[in-house]
Amino acid sequence: MKPDTREIINEELWRSVVWLAIGLFGWSLILTSTDVLAATALTALGLPLLTAAVLAAVMVGIRLATGFELKAKTEGSQLLWLIVGSVLGGFVVLYDVLLNGRDPLIVLGYVVAVGLGVLIWRVARRQQSTA
Repeated sequence: MKPDTREIINEELWRSVVWLAIGLFGWSLILTSTDVLAATALTALGLPLLTAAVLAAVMVGIRLATGFELKAKTEGSQLLWLIVGSVLGGFVVLYDVLLNGRDPLIVLGYVVAVGLGVLIWRVARRQQSTA
């Protein structure tokens, strides 16, 4: 493993503490508000751990693919905020579907909207780098 890769994995494992906190808050809010998901030890601890693990793996992949540091006041900070906002928005959409009985297709619409956001970010970044 290259030192850069090891450093990226180490930093993202530390950042996964934040993802775990967001996951604990988001999933606990959903689990305590709805009967669709049973509040068991598996869901109360497993879902936040799974969320943190997936997000940490995604962040490692993004950093290895793009080379961005994904820290505030860096070139990749806009992407970091897009990811954080997307995760928080995902919990809001899931909460709305499970608690307010919204159409589950809204989740698909949200995923498409996040994809468009990433596409817009990439186009804007390319225009900045060519200018």
